[in-house]
Amino acid sequence: MGQPDLPLAEWIVLALMAERPSHGFAIAALTAEGAEIGEFWYISRPMVYRSITRLVERGLITPVGTEESDRGPQRMIYATTRSAKMTVSRWLSEPVVKLFDIRAELTSKLLLLQRRASSPARLVERQRDVIDEIEESLRAKEHAGDYLVRAIYAWRLEHVRAARRFLDAVDVDSAQPTVKTG
Repeated sequence: MGQPDLPLAEWIVLALMAERPSHGFAIAALTAEGAEIGEFWYISRPMVYRSITRLVERGLITPVGTEESDRGPQRMIYATTRSAKMTVSRWLSEPVVKLFDIRAELTSKLLLLQRRASSPARLVERQRDVIDEIEESLRAKEHAGDYLVRAIYAWRLEHVRAARRFLDAVDVDSAQPTVKTG
């Protein structure tokens, strides 16, 4: 089974459910503005529930029971399939290949790895390799074209430098991962 093509919000919901069976309200609490995940990548409650629906349709999660709620109807509990858990683990270990996606996707992966108490060292190492490839490609083009094209490549190279500084700031050797549950 190849890696499914999921939007980042669905990857995050799937990864959180891979930690343990959960319901949409609990996932939405983690991804709300200012919450543990939502502080860096906000996913609205309706988007969480749409993601759950799509993940069920794709066979990546399945309903496993209900939980009583004192603030509304029963909540459906979902669990990831065994293959979905393996898929999430692979996704979390893969570097981000598009410069534009590094800010959101890489930070999300690092947060999710921290929640799992997993070292990000391998991901960071692989991400550095990808950043080096992106920089090499951009450097080959930075002097081509007119002033605007050169300015765009300079802008992209600045993003590469920022991504590299971010990776340098992720001190993987002294990280004390903690698992937060919510």
